[in-house]
Amino acid sequence: MQELLLIPGPTPVSDDVLDAMSKPVISHTSVEFANLLKETLSYVKDLFGTKNGFPFVITGSGTLGMEMAITNILGEKDNLLVLSHGYFGDRFEELAKHLGIEVDKIKANPGEHVDLELLRKTLKEKHYTAVTLTHVDTSTGVLADVETVSKILQEVSPETLFIVDGVCATGGVKEEFDNWKIDVILTGSQKALATPPGLTLLTFSKRAIEKRNSIKPRTYYGDILKWIPVMEDGTKYFATPSVNLFFSLHQSLKDIFDMGLENYFKKHEDLARRVRNAMNELGLKLVAKRPAPTLSVFLYPEGIDDKTFRGRLKDHGVVIANTLAELYGKGFRIGHMGSITKDELLVAVSKIAETFEELGVKVSKGNVINAFLS
Repeated sequence: MQELLLIPGPTPVSDDVLDAMSKPVISHTSVEFANLLKETLSYVKDLFGTKNGFPFVITGSGTLGMEMAITNILGEKDNLLVLSHGYFGDRFEELAKHLGIEVDKIKANPGEHVDLELLRKTLKEKHYTAVTLTHVDTSTGVLADVETVSKILQEVSPETLFIVDGVCATGGVKEEFDNWKIDVILTGSQKALATPPGLTLLTFSKRAIEKRNSIKPRTYYGDILKWIPVMEDGTKYFATPSVNLFFSLHQSLKDIFDMGLENYFKKHEDLARRVRNAMNELGLKLVAKRPAPTLSVFLYPEGIDDKTFRGRLKDHGVVIANTLAELYGKGFRIGHMGSITKDELLVAVSKIAETFEELGVKVSKGNVINAFLS
């Protein structure tokens, strides 16, 4: 029996995307690859909601994208303000400190949104070169209010560069790079984009590229000035891309845009609603007060051991993820994004109900299923 993978990334991959990845390898500087790259980058611009941004697709994980965002716009004397909703927001702080960048952080309590009035006050008291915000933090499931944060930046500190981590958001949540005055946005291939892990997608604004031109190089592989000629002309060479992953990403993006991006967003919203209705019937508490449509983080009822529950559920063929940081062992994370279907999630919530029942929780499986289907 094939396991149903419902961790918040990597997500299941459709057969046509897997088939695309299995095509024969072609030259990474061929006209054929250059044409595929050009079309892929056009999709990336539409995905991020930009006509003016400069797109990149680079072989590497979302963490590479985070590092590229920081190293290309922050020099030795620059500073950073991190807005964190959890573990992955905190990673920007860790990354900045590793690079010797002065960093401050505003962090929300688990499940809550960062204090926007505190942000406004902080920006008035100190100038920051850049601000980072994780659109959806995979550890808590919080959906950040990117638009409002952008408005505060434009009002209080318009010269500050705005970095958005879209790893667990892009494709499942609308993003408007141009309208929200974003300077760098990044994501990974393995979540709502329903592609195997291994690619990071980014877009830089004109002023972010200008900032890179004004600072000393802080990275080699991740230097956007090395990659710009390749993104403009795929027959040029800097470093060898993962050609077959590009095949799969192109196919997945084609599928998404054939469905219609707005329809794809609505699919995520619908699946999130159904899963939460079902888990509410089980008495599970959602962590995020402003939850994302791509994943949900739930707290266990009293008496449930995390490893026992997830182990039993895995025996039933469903794989979900543990919680992280302050929430470790207190609940579970379930992804409902990408190519996952309503029927697959119905199987999952049924198995979750059965597993809780096995562990002594009073459950009406019929009510759980009806809540999911309603």
